[in-house]
Amino acid sequence: MRSMIRHHLRHDLIDFASSGSSGGFSFSEQLSAGPITLTLGTSRPIEGRYLAAAQVIVAIHDGKSFEMDWRGAESDRIQSSIVAHGQAHVGDARFPFWVRYSASPSFFAIALDEAFVTEIWQKAFDGEGDFIIRPSIGIEDPVIARLGTLGRRELSEGGAGGRLYLEGLATLLTVHLLRGHGSSKPAPLPHRGGLAPRQLRRVLDYIDAHLTGELGLVELAAIASLSPNHFGEAFKASVGKSPHRFVMERRVQDAMELLRNEERSIAEIAQAAGFSSQSRLTQNFRQVTGLTPGQFRRSLG
Repeated sequence: MRSMIRHHLRHDLIDFASSGSSGGFSFSEQLSAGPITLTLGTSRPIEGRYLAAAQVIVAIHDGKSFEMDWRGAESDRIQSSIVAHGQAHVGDARFPFWVRYSASPSFFAIALDEAFVTEIWQKAFDGEGDFIIRPSIGIEDPVIARLGTLGRRELSEGGAGGRLYLEGLATLLTVHLLRGHGSSKPAPLPHRGGLAPRQLRRVLDYIDAHLTGELGLVELAAIASLSPNHFGEAFKASVGKSPHRFVMERRVQDAMELLRNEERSIAEIAQAAGFSSQSRLTQNFRQVTGLTPGQFRRSLG
């Protein structure tokens, strides 16, 4: 399960069950019981690097609003979000995020052991293979907010039957994450040699409709009702290249058509084709065509 994406990227691993600090995150109050850990923590500013958690985590922001730049593991587009007090970040232990922020945010986190989530996925949802929980930044979820309030009260006050209470809290949160932020459908086996024709058509149609937006591996795998690991292998078997490579080349094709209009700048075309910057367009354009966008445009004359 941990072979899905994590090993492809160099990243800092944050263990929310560790005492003291981990990867630039410092933890103060902490309570662990069985598969769940509750903790209060802070993060130092991050200049830009990939992070991954050792658990499935829900972190609820506990301070002033701050701006965070981020992108998923399979994306070349950086997004900016204002994270406000009470908003939550949901992170799947297997999917690193690239993040950058200048603040030193504080948070309350609930960390769930991956094996515990897998057990509920398999028993309560009849899941096969890997579960999927979509990573999210700055969300407002009333159920997460309520469970966070209960967890924080338990961290500060405690009480009789603490472990039983925490495991019940962990079960409620896991079910909610699998229902609201994941896939509750059993994952079918990939079609021999790749995706089944209907699966492939759904994925390709979705890519075409969202080519200029944020496209991630988890999102595309959910369209095909597969785990990210199985989807990546099946997609490559079907089209001969990885999802990331396929999307990048489709964007380059769009840019080639847009370059025929000499009134548009290359920077404008980069944005219209779905690239995060002109330099990103130039880099990928050269990989596909052997030319820069400017050289290609001049060749048209």
